[in-house]
Amino acid sequence: MSKTLWLPQLAPVPTPLEVAGYLLQRHWKLKKSGELWAEYEADEGIVVEVPQEVNADDYPRVVAMLLEDLAHLEKRTPAAVLRDMKAEAVDIVRLSIDSALTKDGRIPVEAGRRVYEASRNLLLAAACSAIDPRPVFAKRKPDAAMKLLEQARFGHAELGSFVLTMEFNIPPRLQRSLLPDETDAEAVLERMTSTLLALALREVSTASREASASGTLSPFTERTQLGVSSNLCDAVAEVIEATSAETLTASFSFAARRPLVTEVPRRTVFSSDTAPILREAAFRMRDEATLADTDIMGPVVKLDSSNPTDGGVAVIKSAVDGRFRSIKVFLGAEMYGAAIEAHRERQLIKCVGELKREGGSLMLRNPRDFSVEPDDI
Repeated sequence: MSKTLWLPQLAPVPTPLEVAGYLLQRHWKLKKSGELWAEYEADEGIVVEVPQEVNADDYPRVVAMLLEDLAHLEKRTPAAVLRDMKAEAVDIVRLSIDSALTKDGRIPVEAGRRVYEASRNLLLAAACSAIDPRPVFAKRKPDAAMKLLEQARFGHAELGSFVLTMEFNIPPRLQRSLLPDETDAEAVLERMTSTLLALALREVSTASREASASGTLSPFTERTQLGVSSNLCDAVAEVIEATSAETLTASFSFAARRPLVTEVPRRTVFSSDTAPILREAAFRMRDEATLADTDIMGPVVKLDSSNPTDGGVAVIKSAVDGRFRSIKVFLGAEMYGAAIEAHRERQLIKCVGELKREGGSLMLRNPRDFSVEPDDI
Protein backbone atom coordinates (compact mmCIF):
# COMPACT_ATOMS: atom_id res chain seq x y z
CA MET A 1 0.00 0.00 0.00
CA SER A 2 1.34 3.42 -0.94
CA LYS A 3 1.86 5.84 1.95
CA THR A 4 2.03 8.90 -0.30
CA LEU A 5 -0.29 11.03 -2.40
CA TRP A 6 0.53 12.38 -5.84
CA LEU A 7 -0.29 16.00 -5.26
CA PRO A 8 1.71 17.65 -7.38
CA GLN A 9 4.64 15.98 -5.62
CA LEU A 10 4.74 12.98 -3.31
CA ALA A 11 3.16 13.86 0.03
CA PRO A 12 2.45 11.78 3.15
CA VAL A 13 -1.12 10.60 3.60
CA PRO A 14 -2.83 12.36 6.55
CA THR A 15 -3.99 10.16 9.41
CA PRO A 16 -7.62 10.01 10.59
CA LEU A 17 -6.60 12.09 13.63
CA GLU A 18 -5.10 14.78 11.41
CA VAL A 19 -8.21 14.87 9.21
CA ALA A 20 -10.44 15.07 12.29
CA GLY A 21 -8.38 17.91 13.75
CA TYR A 22 -8.61 19.84 10.49
CA LEU A 23 -12.40 19.44 10.27
CA LEU A 24 -13.07 20.26 13.92
CA GLN A 25 -10.96 23.42 13.71
CA ARG A 26 -13.18 24.51 10.82
CA HIS A 27 -16.37 23.93 12.80
CA TRP A 28 -17.39 20.62 11.27
CA LYS A 29 -19.25 18.51 13.83
CA LEU A 30 -18.84 14.78 14.41
CA LYS A 31 -22.15 13.19 13.40
CA LYS A 32 -21.37 9.48 13.65
CA SER A 33 -18.27 7.40 14.35
CA GLY A 34 -17.50 3.73 13.77
CA GLU A 35 -14.59 1.38 13.28
CA LEU A 36 -14.40 1.99 9.54
CA TRP A 37 -15.89 5.44 8.98
CA ALA A 38 -16.58 8.71 10.79
CA GLU A 39 -19.09 11.25 9.48
CA TYR A 40 -18.67 15.00 9.91
CA GLU A 41 -21.30 17.60 9.11
CA ALA A 42 -20.84 21.26 8.22
CA ASP A 43 -23.29 24.01 9.16
CA GLU A 44 -24.68 23.94 5.62
CA GLY A 45 -25.74 20.32 6.10
CA ILE A 46 -22.90 18.96 3.97
CA VAL A 47 -21.58 15.60 5.22
CA VAL A 48 -18.17 14.03 4.54
CA GLU A 49 -17.01 10.54 5.43
CA VAL A 50 -13.51 10.01 6.86
CA PRO A 51 -12.01 6.49 6.63
CA GLN A 52 -10.66 5.19 9.94
CA GLU A 53 -8.70 2.09 8.87
CA VAL A 54 -5.33 3.56 7.91
CA ASN A 55 -3.96 0.16 6.85
CA ALA A 56 -6.72 -0.48 4.34
CA ASP A 57 -5.47 -0.84 0.77
CA ASP A 58 -7.73 1.92 -0.53
CA TYR A 59 -7.10 4.37 2.34
CA PRO A 60 -4.80 6.71 0.32
CA ARG A 61 -7.25 6.73 -2.62
CA VAL A 62 -10.24 7.55 -0.41
CA VAL A 63 -8.35 10.30 1.42
CA ALA A 64 -7.27 11.77 -1.92
CA MET A 65 -10.96 11.91 -2.96
CA LEU A 66 -11.79 13.56 0.38
CA LEU A 67 -9.10 16.19 -0.22
CA GLU A 68 -10.58 16.90 -3.65
CA ASP A 69 -14.03 17.38 -2.11
CA LEU A 70 -12.75 19.69 0.63
CA ALA A 71 -10.71 21.68 -1.88
CA HIS A 72 -13.83 22.15 -4.01
CA LEU A 73 -15.84 23.32 -1.00
CA GLU A 74 -13.11 25.73 0.13
CA LYS A 75 -12.23 26.87 -3.41
CA ARG A 76 -8.59 25.93 -2.89
CA THR A 77 -6.19 23.34 -4.27
CA PRO A 78 -5.92 19.86 -2.74
CA ALA A 79 -2.24 20.57 -2.04
CA ALA A 80 -3.16 23.64 0.02
CA VAL A 81 -5.75 21.66 1.99
CA LEU A 82 -3.25 18.87 2.62
CA ARG A 83 -0.58 21.31 3.79
CA ASP A 84 -2.91 22.85 6.35
CA MET A 85 -4.24 19.44 7.36
CA LYS A 86 -0.74 18.20 8.18
CA ALA A 87 0.00 21.46 9.99
CA GLU A 88 -2.96 20.90 12.32
CA ALA A 89 -0.85 18.35 14.18
CA VAL A 90 2.61 19.91 14.17
CA ASP A 91 4.49 22.91 15.47
CA ILE A 92 6.75 24.18 12.69
CA VAL A 93 9.95 26.21 12.97
CA ARG A 94 11.04 27.89 9.73
CA LEU A 95 14.52 29.31 9.21
CA SER A 96 14.62 31.48 6.11
CA ILE A 97 18.14 32.35 4.96
CA ASP A 98 18.57 35.34 2.66
CA SER A 99 22.03 35.05 1.15
CA ALA A 100 23.83 35.20 -2.18
CA LEU A 101 24.70 31.53 -1.58
CA THR A 102 21.04 30.51 -1.32
CA LYS A 103 19.22 32.91 -3.63
CA ASP A 104 18.19 30.09 -6.01
CA GLY A 105 16.71 28.01 -3.18
CA ARG A 106 19.72 25.70 -2.99
CA ILE A 107 22.63 25.61 -0.56
CA PRO A 108 26.29 24.52 -0.89
CA VAL A 109 26.97 21.12 0.66
CA GLU A 110 29.39 22.32 3.35
CA ALA A 111 27.20 25.28 4.25
CA GLY A 112 24.23 22.92 4.40
CA ARG A 113 26.04 20.58 6.76
CA ARG A 114 26.80 23.47 9.11
CA VAL A 115 23.28 24.89 8.89
CA TYR A 116 21.56 21.59 9.67
CA GLU A 117 23.94 20.94 12.57
CA ALA A 118 23.34 24.45 13.93
CA SER A 119 19.58 23.99 13.55
CA ARG A 120 19.82 20.80 15.59
CA ASN A 121 21.74 22.71 18.26
CA LEU A 122 19.10 25.44 18.17
CA LEU A 123 16.37 22.94 19.07
CA LEU A 124 18.56 21.23 21.65
CA ALA A 125 19.34 24.52 23.41
CA ALA A 126 15.64 25.36 23.59
CA ALA A 127 14.75 21.88 24.88
CA CYS A 128 17.43 22.09 27.58
CA SER A 129 16.16 25.54 28.63
CA ALA A 130 12.58 24.24 28.76
CA ILE A 131 13.74 21.56 31.21
CA ASP A 132 16.20 23.60 33.29
CA PRO A 133 17.20 27.09 32.07
CA ARG A 134 20.92 27.79 32.37
CA PRO A 135 23.35 30.23 30.73
CA VAL A 136 25.42 27.34 29.36
CA PHE A 137 24.71 23.67 28.68
CA ALA A 138 27.69 21.32 28.81
CA LYS A 139 28.17 18.27 26.60
CA ARG A 140 26.05 16.04 28.84
CA LYS A 141 22.47 17.03 27.99
CA PRO A 142 19.23 15.87 29.70
CA ASP A 143 17.93 12.55 28.39
CA ALA A 144 14.53 14.09 27.65
CA ALA A 145 16.13 16.76 25.45
CA MET A 146 18.09 14.15 23.50
CA LYS A 147 14.95 12.05 23.05
CA LEU A 148 13.14 15.09 21.67
CA LEU A 149 15.78 15.35 18.93
CA GLU A 150 14.98 11.77 17.94
CA GLN A 151 11.29 12.63 17.57
CA ALA A 152 11.55 16.04 15.88
CA ARG A 153 11.83 16.07 12.09
CA PHE A 154 13.40 18.21 9.42
CA GLY A 155 10.60 18.92 6.95
CA HIS A 156 10.67 19.64 3.24
CA ALA A 157 12.62 22.77 2.33
CA GLU A 158 10.08 25.41 1.31
CA LEU A 159 10.10 27.81 -1.60
CA GLY A 160 12.12 30.94 -0.97
CA SER A 161 15.77 31.89 -0.83
CA PHE A 162 16.33 28.81 1.35
CA VAL A 163 13.78 27.88 3.98
CA LEU A 164 14.62 25.02 6.35
CA THR A 165 11.74 23.60 8.38
CA MET A 166 11.70 21.63 11.64
CA GLU A 167 8.56 19.95 12.95
CA PHE A 168 7.23 18.63 16.26
CA ASN A 169 4.21 16.34 16.43
CA ILE A 170 1.85 17.79 19.04
CA PRO A 171 -0.90 15.76 20.76
CA PRO A 172 -4.32 17.41 21.11
CA ARG A 173 -5.44 19.12 24.28
CA LEU A 174 -8.57 17.13 24.97
CA GLN A 175 -9.97 19.30 27.75
CA ARG A 176 -10.33 22.92 26.67
CA SER A 177 -10.12 25.48 29.43
CA LEU A 178 -12.98 27.85 30.08
CA LEU A 179 -10.58 30.36 31.62
CA PRO A 180 -8.77 32.54 29.06
CA ASP A 181 -5.74 33.12 31.29
CA GLU A 182 -5.14 29.47 32.24
CA THR A 183 -1.71 28.14 31.28
CA ASP A 184 -1.17 24.88 29.45
CA ALA A 185 0.35 23.20 32.51
CA GLU A 186 0.37 19.77 30.89
CA ALA A 187 2.02 20.86 27.65
CA VAL A 188 4.37 18.24 26.25
CA LEU A 189 8.07 19.02 25.95
CA GLU A 190 7.71 19.47 22.18
CA ARG A 191 5.23 22.34 22.66
CA MET A 192 7.28 23.80 25.53
CA THR A 193 10.37 23.71 23.30
CA SER A 194 8.78 25.34 20.26
CA THR A 195 7.16 28.15 22.24
CA LEU A 196 10.28 28.77 24.33
CA LEU A 197 12.42 28.85 21.18
CA ALA A 198 10.13 31.49 19.67
CA LEU A 199 10.40 33.57 22.84
CA ALA A 200 14.14 33.00 23.31
CA LEU A 201 15.03 34.07 19.76
CA ARG A 202 13.16 37.33 20.23
CA GLU A 203 14.99 37.87 23.52
CA VAL A 204 18.36 37.07 21.90
CA SER A 205 17.65 39.69 19.24
CA THR A 206 16.72 42.26 21.89
CA ALA A 207 19.74 41.38 24.04
CA SER A 208 22.12 41.80 21.11
CA ARG A 209 20.87 45.34 20.50
CA GLU A 210 21.06 46.25 24.18
CA ALA A 211 24.52 44.70 24.61
CA SER A 212 25.80 46.57 21.57
CA ALA A 213 24.60 49.84 23.08
CA SER A 214 25.78 49.18 26.66
CA GLY A 215 28.94 47.16 26.03
CA THR A 216 27.94 44.71 28.79
CA LEU A 217 26.95 41.04 28.94
CA SER A 218 24.04 41.57 31.32
CA PRO A 219 21.34 41.86 28.59
CA PHE A 220 22.06 38.20 27.81
CA THR A 221 22.56 36.82 31.33
CA GLU A 222 19.41 38.56 32.59
CA ARG A 223 17.37 36.58 30.07
CA THR A 224 18.52 33.08 31.01
CA GLN A 225 15.09 32.20 32.41
CA LEU A 226 13.60 33.17 29.04
CA GLY A 227 15.70 30.61 27.20
CA VAL A 228 18.75 32.71 26.29
CA SER A 229 21.90 30.61 26.52
CA SER A 230 25.41 30.48 25.16
CA ASN A 231 24.40 27.44 23.09
CA LEU A 232 21.47 29.27 21.50
CA CYS A 233 23.59 32.33 20.65
CA ASP A 234 26.24 30.13 19.03
CA ALA A 235 23.63 28.26 16.98
CA VAL A 236 22.10 31.45 15.56
CA ALA A 237 25.53 32.89 14.76
CA GLU A 238 26.57 29.64 13.06
CA VAL A 239 23.60 29.69 10.66
CA ILE A 240 24.39 33.29 9.68
CA GLU A 241 28.13 32.69 9.28
CA ALA A 242 27.82 29.37 7.43
CA THR A 243 25.78 30.98 4.65
CA SER A 244 27.10 34.57 4.78
CA ALA A 245 23.44 35.47 5.32
CA GLU A 246 22.28 39.04 4.97
CA THR A 247 19.29 38.15 7.13
CA LEU A 248 18.06 35.10 9.00
CA THR A 249 14.33 34.99 9.68
CA ALA A 250 12.91 32.56 12.22
CA SER A 251 9.14 32.11 11.99
CA PHE A 252 6.75 29.77 13.78
CA SER A 253 3.38 28.14 13.32
CA PHE A 254 1.72 26.08 16.02
CA ALA A 255 -0.53 23.01 15.86
CA ALA A 256 -4.13 24.15 15.85
CA ARG A 257 -5.30 21.04 17.66
CA ARG A 258 -3.51 22.30 20.79
CA PRO A 259 -4.29 26.03 20.85
CA LEU A 260 -1.78 28.37 22.45
CA VAL A 261 -2.93 29.78 25.77
CA THR A 262 -0.52 32.74 25.76
CA GLU A 263 0.76 35.01 23.02
CA VAL A 264 4.03 33.82 21.48
CA PRO A 265 6.31 35.68 19.03
CA ARG A 266 5.75 34.40 15.50
CA ARG A 267 8.70 36.02 13.69
CA THR A 268 12.21 37.26 14.56
CA VAL A 269 14.78 38.63 12.11
CA PHE A 270 18.56 38.63 12.61
CA SER A 271 20.89 40.70 10.41
CA SER A 272 24.44 39.74 9.47
CA ASP A 273 26.00 42.18 11.94
CA THR A 274 24.36 40.26 14.81
CA ALA A 275 26.64 37.23 14.44
CA PRO A 276 29.85 38.67 16.00
CA ILE A 277 27.87 40.04 18.95
CA LEU A 278 26.31 36.62 19.54
CA ARG A 279 29.68 34.87 19.28
CA GLU A 280 31.21 37.21 21.86
CA ALA A 281 28.22 36.82 24.17
CA ALA A 282 28.36 33.03 23.86
CA PHE A 283 32.09 32.97 24.66
CA ARG A 284 31.74 35.23 27.69
CA MET A 285 28.74 33.34 29.04
CA ARG A 286 30.73 30.11 28.86
CA ASP A 287 33.75 31.80 30.40
CA GLU A 288 31.79 33.03 33.42
CA ALA A 289 29.49 30.06 33.97
CA THR A 290 29.86 26.95 36.08
CA LEU A 291 29.37 23.98 33.77
CA ALA A 292 27.70 21.19 35.69
CA ASP A 293 28.38 17.53 34.87
CA THR A 294 31.29 18.32 32.55
CA ASP A 295 33.27 15.37 31.18
CA ILE A 296 37.01 15.81 30.76
CA MET A 297 39.62 13.35 29.56
CA GLY A 298 43.29 13.78 28.83
CA PRO A 299 46.87 13.31 29.97
CA VAL A 300 48.22 14.60 33.29
CA VAL A 301 50.65 17.40 32.41
CA LYS A 302 51.43 18.62 35.93
CA LEU A 303 51.16 17.43 39.54
CA ASP A 304 51.34 19.62 42.62
CA SER A 305 51.13 18.48 46.25
CA SER A 306 52.98 19.26 49.45
CA ASN A 307 51.95 15.85 50.80
CA PRO A 308 50.70 13.30 48.20
CA THR A 309 49.21 11.11 50.94
CA ASP A 310 46.68 13.90 51.53
CA GLY A 311 45.93 14.45 47.84
CA GLY A 312 46.86 17.31 45.55
CA VAL A 313 46.22 19.13 42.28
CA ALA A 314 46.51 17.45 38.88
CA VAL A 315 46.54 19.52 35.70
CA ILE A 316 44.80 17.64 32.88
CA LYS A 317 44.94 18.62 29.21
CA SER A 318 41.41 18.14 27.90
CA ALA A 319 39.25 19.40 25.04
CA VAL A 320 36.80 22.15 26.03
CA ASP A 321 34.63 23.76 23.33
CA GLY A 322 36.78 22.22 20.64
CA ARG A 323 40.09 23.47 22.06
CA PHE A 324 42.56 21.75 24.36
CA ARG A 325 42.78 23.52 27.70
CA SER A 326 44.75 22.95 30.91
CA ILE A 327 42.31 22.15 33.72
CA LYS A 328 43.20 22.01 37.40
CA VAL A 329 41.53 19.20 39.34
CA PHE A 330 41.69 18.91 43.14
CA LEU A 331 41.99 15.20 43.97
CA GLY A 332 41.79 13.24 47.21
CA ALA A 333 44.58 10.90 48.24
CA GLU A 334 43.37 7.82 46.34
CA MET A 335 42.61 9.64 43.08
CA TYR A 336 45.82 11.67 43.35
CA GLY A 337 47.79 8.45 43.68
CA ALA A 338 46.10 7.14 40.53
CA ALA A 339 46.95 10.42 38.76
CA ILE A 340 50.63 10.00 39.70
CA GLU A 341 50.60 6.50 38.24
CA ALA A 342 48.79 7.69 35.09
CA HIS A 343 51.40 10.43 34.62
CA ARG A 344 54.20 7.92 35.01
CA GLU A 345 52.63 5.44 32.57
CA ARG A 346 51.45 8.15 30.14
CA GLN A 347 47.83 7.18 30.54
CA LEU A 348 44.72 9.36 30.40
CA ILE A 349 42.55 10.57 33.26
CA LYS A 350 38.78 10.65 32.79
CA CYS A 351 36.33 12.23 35.24
CA VAL A 352 33.23 14.39 35.62
CA GLY A 353 32.76 17.55 37.66
CA GLU A 354 31.76 21.21 37.73
CA LEU A 355 33.96 23.26 35.41
CA LYS A 356 34.49 26.93 36.23
CA ARG A 357 37.04 29.63 35.57
CA GLU A 358 38.64 30.87 38.79
CA GLY A 359 41.08 33.70 38.32
CA GLY A 360 42.96 32.89 35.14
CA SER A 361 42.59 29.11 35.40
CA LEU A 362 39.95 26.52 34.59
CA MET A 363 39.06 24.43 37.63
CA LEU A 364 37.11 21.18 37.86
CA ARG A 365 35.40 20.92 41.24
CA ASN A 366 33.83 17.86 42.85
CA PRO A 367 35.54 15.29 40.57
CA ARG A 368 33.72 11.95 40.30
CA ASP A 369 33.40 8.95 37.99
CA PHE A 370 37.20 8.97 38.06
CA SER A 371 39.04 6.43 35.91
CA VAL A 372 42.39 5.85 34.23
CA GLU A 373 42.23 5.06 30.51
CA PRO A 374 44.87 3.85 28.03
CA ASP A 375 46.19 6.54 25.72
CA ASP A 376 45.11 4.68 22.56
CA ILE A 377 41.33 4.79 23.06
